[in-house]
Amino acid sequence: MKKKLIDINIHDDVNSLEFLNKYIIMNPDDDNAYYLRGNIYRKMNLFGDALNDYYKALEYNPQSEAAVAIEILNEILEFRNTDLLNP
Repeated sequence: MKKKLIDINIHDDVNSLEFLNKYIIMNPDDDNAYYLRGNIYRKMNLFGDALNDYYKALEYNPQSEAAVAIEILNEILEFRNTDLLNP
């Protein structure tokens, strides 16, 4: 029986990441898989990997939710409070 993206446990990052890696090999044009893997990478603080997957999702589907995720992640990465970092 072939697993589907709906079978992903969003609270089990390690197993979900392993599943998505295998799924993407078999379904390399599934934009939702890249978006979901990007979300896992973001939760793991692997922001570069997350952005790469979000942009890949947009290549396959310009209407992907990844566009919003990119904006949010870029805002997080650009946030700086120099008063807190440099007393």
